Amino acid sequence: MALSKNVLVIVVVALIVIVAAAFYLTQTGPTAGGTVKVGLIAPLTGGLAEHGLDMKQAAILAVDEINKQGGILGKKVELVIEDTECNPTKATAAVQRLLTQENVYAVFGEYCSTVTLAVQPSIMEAKKLLFVPVSVATKITEQGYKYTFRTCANQWMQTTQNADWVVEHLKPKTAAMLGVNDDYGREGLKIWGDRAKSKGVKIVAEEYFDKGSTDFTSQLSKIKAANPDVIFVVANIRDAANILRQAHEIGLYKQFVMLGGVTSDEFLQLADDDALGLVHVSYFEPTSKRPAAAEFVKKFRERWGRNPAMYAAGVWDAFLAFKLGVEKAGTWDVDKVADAIRSLKFEGAQGTIYFDEKGQAQTKVLLVQVQKVGGKLKRVILYPPSDKQGEYIPPEKLYGG
Repeated sequence: MALSKNVLVIVVVALIVIVAAAFYLTQTGPTAGGTVKVGLIAPLTGGLAEHGLDMKQAAILAVDEINKQGGILGKKVELVIEDTECNPTKATAAVQRLLTQENVYAVFGEYCSTVTLAVQPSIMEAKKLLFVPVSVATKITEQGYKYTFRTCANQWMQTTQNADWVVEHLKPKTAAMLGVNDDYGREGLKIWGDRAKSKGVKIVAEEYFDKGSTDFTSQLSKIKAANPDVIFVVANIRDAANILRQAHEIGLYKQFVMLGGVTSDEFLQLADDDALGLVHVSYFEPTSKRPAAAEFVKKFRERWGRNPAMYAAGVWDAFLAFKLGVEKAGTWDVDKVADAIRSLKFEGAQGTIYFDEKGQAQTKVLLVQVQKVGGKLKRVILYPPSDKQGEYIPPEKLYGG
């Protein structure tokens, strides 16, 4: 009988722990106290660490600014940062820590779309807000998740605007495509290729490279032999710099057009003069004259002593959406906050931001070209007209034929 009572006690205690844990994990608002925790996931080490640093510094700055203004609904924001290395397995473990140990109210991130897609279901199941400031995979906001909000243009938006501008202004008859062999690269090439073909452009080469590749001469040689008018590339920062350098080494000086991790001062330092003439997508430039953008750049420079890249702007705008959404809802109830965020329209670093019913921000992208201004490499905005800073220069004029 004593043994049975002990067993009964153990069972009761176990049930209490399970119920308490379930209650803890299903809370839709912060617990009592003066703070609310939020998490940031980003690649802070590895080959994408430059971009992760932009995300981290923007998040720290945003949280500091929010707390200086008294927090949100009387609560100070506490930031918990996790490194993902752009690795879905590591990111999944990090998100579990944020959800179970830190009990964060919202998660901000990631850079890599594969990581965001891997962790998104668990964040949604826990009824936490997910703000996506950088990952562009179209699928992220196409799955019907109520608590997911992306503050940058998705891949379809970025890539179609890129293709439209190229066809309209450069008028190519043929094009070649080169992309990283993953979901991001393949989706980018498919969208760009389909859009260009629909406008009469013939795709004469389509090549891929694996992550971690350092030699692109095989793919570039095939593209050179196809003699395209323009070359569309989807690549991250180091790959993009190597592609441009190796293309020029084999005498390939066609017009390169890119999507990926090339919108930063760090990329210009890596690529140096090989970046000259490159046209690429950006959804934020620190030279923007928009008041909200100028204010963000001023604060970022004062805090970190450098210019913010577009990834930092995406994070900044995500925290703005978070703060404004909670304040508009007037409560921490996650369902009411999600509804409030969908009804927002505000001026962020990237411009006017508002969300569709899927949680996707409706924003225009910028098309920029790397040119030399005052002897230094600069990204000059070509499109849209409201932000235009200069005229397109064809590569034969930049490289002398």
